[in-house]
Amino acid sequence: MSVQRESRRVEVATTDREITAHAGAVLLRQAANAVGLARSIGQHLRLKRRTRGLSEAQFVLGMAEAVALGADCLDDLAVARSDTAQETLRGFATPAPQTAGNFLRRFTLGHIRQLDKSLRAVHRRAFELLKVKRGDRVTLDFDSTYIRSYSSRRQGADPTWTRRYTLHPLLCFVAEFGTCLHAALRRGKASTSRGILRFVDECLRRVPQGAAVRARFDSGFHSKDTFAALEAKGVTYLVGVPHNPRLLQVIRQVPDEDYSPCIDDKEGEVAEFGYRMSHDTRFRRYVVKRIAIAPGEQAELETAGYHYWVLVTNDHAAPAAALESEHRHKALVESGVRELKENFGLSVLRKHGFLANWAWLLIVATGLNLCRWTQLLGELGADGDLRAKRLRYRYLAVPALLVRSGRRLVLKLHRGYALIGRFIAALQPAEHPAAPASPPPLAAASLPARNVSFGGTPRGKLVLRDAEQGACLTANDALHPLVQLLPVLFSS
Repeated sequence: MSVQRESRRVEVATTDREITAHAGAVLLRQAANAVGLARSIGQHLRLKRRTRGLSEAQFVLGMAEAVALGADCLDDLAVARSDTAQETLRGFATPAPQTAGNFLRRFTLGHIRQLDKSLRAVHRRAFELLKVKRGDRVTLDFDSTYIRSYSSRRQGADPTWTRRYTLHPLLCFVAEFGTCLHAALRRGKASTSRGILRFVDECLRRVPQGAAVRARFDSGFHSKDTFAALEAKGVTYLVGVPHNPRLLQVIRQVPDEDYSPCIDDKEGEVAEFGYRMSHDTRFRRYVVKRIAIAPGEQAELETAGYHYWVLVTNDHAAPAAALESEHRHKALVESGVRELKENFGLSVLRKHGFLANWAWLLIVATGLNLCRWTQLLGELGADGDLRAKRLRYRYLAVPALLVRSGRRLVLKLHRGYALIGRFIAALQPAEHPAAPASPPPLAAASLPARNVSFGGTPRGKLVLRDAEQGACLTANDALHPLVQLLPVLFSS
């Protein structure tokens, strides 16, 4: 007979001690410092007329950090603002919700361009830290999405086929890193490809010079003007093709012996052919994938018992099966869009002004990028899972106590924290010249049962401290081979 005990009764009390539930925010700030986010915004964005209060960089950085920690809207900034420990570590307070709203409403189109310019420099710096150099492959996935607006009175919100009032931004993601390279807001009734040529040009300016850029689009961006612009810039592309009777007639004339199996799909065959659109003067390479319809499924006369997927490309070197597989993996961009909507509060744009919503869109994208850069530069995504909720649960939502000792700020974590070794390793600055490729993690079980804490100077340098022995290891040395001798040093 089993007996289940009820949980013990608890009482709630308050304390004036500086406690934080997000000790991992120091990792976000280190990533922001590494890519020069605050410095770049301070150089380019000129929004305030007076110097009192928070600066433009502090506004953007405070809101982006709150979004990265889980804030979905401006009202959630009040929770982040109440964290006095993070205010001490950060050096300034998170803006209040009403103050942040006033800040966003000040944006004009010129200020949006200034913020874009600052983020361009940030992305170039991030590519440099991620060791993307001339000749390296960079895959850009372009897409658009509808974002709901609760009221028809919101500027730019139009009724669409979703039966809601929405706005329709363009988004670009870097497939290799999962970062949002660029975002541009459009009104709801804008067509899928509206403004894509300018948007592509702005995205290419954020990529390192000399990089081999591959652009992937869905069928909504199929246009001869897009093809010509990408070819003029030396960009290879994979673009989905919408079906039409003339194209289906050409596909049906492809011999069966020209089809070959897909390389990573259980079913389906791939073939290629040359085709020229009726309003174009140039033949291009088209790749078609076909799958036989299931038994009992309604067949169509035009498709002759098959489902077809078609793409067009200017890559004449790769085999057709490889191109089809690569374009199919373009669907991963949907994961980035879903991440923005589900974990970063972009499911709704609540501001009345169109430019205020645009500024909030860029700040939300920056919050997503802070999470990505923290994982990539700190090597926290070794298993390939870059979802924000996983990062928050493991490394950001870590309770800690902030104390002062010897003119230093000490952020004390619980000694039983299971990922303390990886946490320490992630504190190594990204500019460190001699970082090992894959250092062995410092397991929490290898640390002795002593009072271990994290400390930092007023300038933010964190250290691992053992209060009983007085030993000290800076974050720069956390990946040094001698770190394996810590248990021996502490137990001696």
